[in-house]
Amino acid sequence: MLTHADVPFCLDEISADWLTQALREGGVLTDERVTDFSHKVIGEGAGFNGEVAILSLQYSQRPADAPESMVLKIPTALKNRVLGQTMGLYEKEIRFYRDLQPTLTLRTPRHYYSALDTFDDPDLVLGRMEGLNRMPIWLISILSKVASFVIARTPRRYALLIEDLSGYRLGDQMDVCSDEDTRRVLVAMAKFHGQFWDSSTLSTMSWVAPVAVTSRIIQMMFLQSIDKYRSANADSLSDRQLALIKWLKENGIALTEKMGEEPATLLHGDVRLDNVCFDDASDEVLLFDWQTMTRGPAGMDLAYFLSATVPAEASDSKISELIDFYHDQLREAGVTISPARLRWQYEIGMLAMLHRILPTLFRDEMDLGAERGPQMMQAWVDKIFSRVEGIEFETVLDRIPA
Repeated sequence: MLTHADVPFCLDEISADWLTQALREGGVLTDERVTDFSHKVIGEGAGFNGEVAILSLQYSQRPADAPESMVLKIPTALKNRVLGQTMGLYEKEIRFYRDLQPTLTLRTPRHYYSALDTFDDPDLVLGRMEGLNRMPIWLISILSKVASFVIARTPRRYALLIEDLSGYRLGDQMDVCSDEDTRRVLVAMAKFHGQFWDSSTLSTMSWVAPVAVTSRIIQMMFLQSIDKYRSANADSLSDRQLALIKWLKENGIALTEKMGEEPATLLHGDVRLDNVCFDDASDEVLLFDWQTMTRGPAGMDLAYFLSATVPAEASDSKISELIDFYHDQLREAGVTISPARLRWQYEIGMLAMLHRILPTLFRDEMDLGAERGPQMMQAWVDKIFSRVEGIEFETVLDRIPA
């Protein structure tokens, strides 16, 4: 992957000259120049690992296909930057736009330019993750703190310029999603998952780690935060919820590893309405924010989306209807999986969502912002608890349908 010496660290370092150079390298401009620009920061509490701004550009002479505006993504200035760099999130998104996007059947934002000042060999990174995942959790915790200390003092630089989607209808995780829009996203997900279902190309994507390789890291994050959550919510947690928390403390690693044993596809990893927009004119869904891609069972993405989207009061019959709809779409994409197996994947995926999302409210390394972020995460946790109410978690890892 090519690296660049001149990569802005923050919004204040963006200049008309840098934009000119970037867009020329990206093939958007030839001899034309960006003469001036303005920016508007967007998405407080929507994306936790990146700072996002819409740039409005003025040119010396604008080519016909040069955009009047575009989106700039750079790592957040918050402490989340350390977590994002540790997990390789920024580099992963750049690799997605440079290497993978041209092959997708799913519609995503147009890529204008991306840059990073250094990168890690993905095979070596995956090897380190696999080695780390064999260590005891207490040692992983120590090594993670050392890595965070080092990274905080040697931050890397990343920048991404992509299509401005604000002209379309943007999703909002805090808003009610219509049944029609929910199904439109499920159609797009099935199309994406079907393209990579049990594909031999997955093994060549060493920069997209399999879900199981993070089993002990996820469990470490859960154990570091869960007692704080339980203490803060002692008056509202039911006996059943407390039993589930205890089960996750004992079985969290096995849960993630069980998902890793399932036939894999490419997972977006963060399918929620804040990362979706709707082109109503063409009846298309655009999916963005590709920092958290992983390889694993489709039921994990399905559970993620439904946990973040469907209201807590929705009935189990409604959830079953949506799962069946998604199953039908997979079948149209050429995928063979039994309805019972997909439902089971959804159930272990929903338990995995609780395992991952619940501790976020109390992680010292994560800054959710001032208002929208914490409110959204608490509402999300509440919805997940409502969804897992009917799951027999005590036996779920042992009853794998055909």
